[in-house]
Amino acid sequence: MYEASGIEACKEFVMTHLTGIEGTAAGLPMQDYLAYFFALEQTGNEEYRQKIESAVNSKEWTVDLMPFVTAYETKYKRKEHYNQITAMFRNKESFTGTDLIALIETINQMSEEIYEYYRELKDLFKVIVKEKIKNLTDSSEILEIGYSVLKACNIDVLQKEKYSNFGESAWQTIAGNDNKMGNGLEDMIRAQYTILKKQEV
Repeated sequence: MYEASGIEACKEFVMTHLTGIEGTAAGLPMQDYLAYFFALEQTGNEEYRQKIESAVNSKEWTVDLMPFVTAYETKYKRKEHYNQITAMFRNKESFTGTDLIALIETINQMSEEIYEYYRELKDLFKVIVKEKIKNLTDSSEILEIGYSVLKACNIDVLQKEKYSNFGESAWQTIAGNDNKMGNGLEDMIRAQYTILKKQEV
């Protein structure tokens, strides 16, 4: 939302959340680890770089962790493990909506300079999305699929003219809901919808 709107309250929400969760038994959910990069960029505090290093070295590499790992590889490791990251998705037999989010977020963190792997994941995403949207209106994963499609349109993985309406259909299911920050996937959809509309102006 901060990227989409520039509203300082969105940044403060993330920073407050990171501070508040430190030391709790649950810790930061794996899918939120990218927030450490955001915090490091906003503050320059090397404590966040240490948290990034610790998470990369201590966590098992799973599909959910791949956006975070890819960001780390892109920023700090000269993309050394792109082949392993790509293989994790290539070898999956089926994809849930959550897996699809992990895939588009991984693509978003991957440098196009290593085009072989970037193109492979991009093509894989397109194949999965085409199958998923066949029954989008009846899917229990409409929010996950819709978010992934909106994100893909915004980063030029999918053609806006052809696919944005599928993403907008997911946005329409939450458009009337409470806009208070902290609603997870709904916040993510609103952000990508906002970015999409700004690009159309």
